[in-house]
Amino acid sequence: MEIVPYFKTNLGELYCADAIDVLKQLSDESIDLIVTDPPYGVVGKDKGYKQEWDTFGSEEDFWRFTEKWLSECYRVLREGGQLYVFFSQKRMFEFKRVLDEVGFNFKRMLIWHHPNLAKPTRKMYLWTYDPIFYCVRGEKAKYFDASFTSGYNVDVFCFPKPQNWGSITKRLHPAQKPIELTKILIQNSAKRGDILLDPFAGSGTTLLAAESLGIQWIGVELNEEYCKIIVERLKNSPLFLHYPLSEFL
Repeated sequence: MEIVPYFKTNLGELYCADAIDVLKQLSDESIDLIVTDPPYGVVGKDKGYKQEWDTFGSEEDFWRFTEKWLSECYRVLREGGQLYVFFSQKRMFEFKRVLDEVGFNFKRMLIWHHPNLAKPTRKMYLWTYDPIFYCVRGEKAKYFDASFTSGYNVDVFCFPKPQNWGSITKRLHPAQKPIELTKILIQNSAKRGDILLDPFAGSGTTLLAAESLGIQWIGVELNEEYCKIIVERLKNSPLFLHYPLSEFL
């Protein structure tokens, strides 16, 4: 059965559904860019947030799930299409092996450095960065244009974690990423007319970034509460043209 969009803008479609189910209904080589932040089973309990999305029965279940969604992403990417995946330090070496097995051409390990919100301790080195895997389907990217003068072509990006204040940058998800960083990745690897996919949209930062840059997008989020947050964030964006939500509920 075809899955219909939960919400639309003139540029994009949001699906409130399982990522694998939506990926399976996308055509082969129909996507130009994927920017996503998938579950990686290490977030743990965080007071005030529900963490079911990051819980797996076993290590085998987690890696089976990871291989499955990566394989679907590889299938739907065009030749020369690019993939950015935010991941966890704890599992990044195993993740690289899965990327290789699926067939992605690993290009760079980018670093998001975020010194804020680290838990203070004198007993161990603090967690202050997340790896971002940058990969291509095929030998090289069909489009890449990073600003040298703006420093968008470096492999370390320093942005604070979103915090519980502000509007667009407010922390609405325990794994939320900075919209400024997400916009840089999209600007570097997509141009007008390209289609971006985020199969694990969370609070919608990637979708909001794509919308603001005029890039077509497809977003998927399983949790309807986060889908509602995404819709509100899009509606509050200054660059937004949409169809009524009631058409899709």
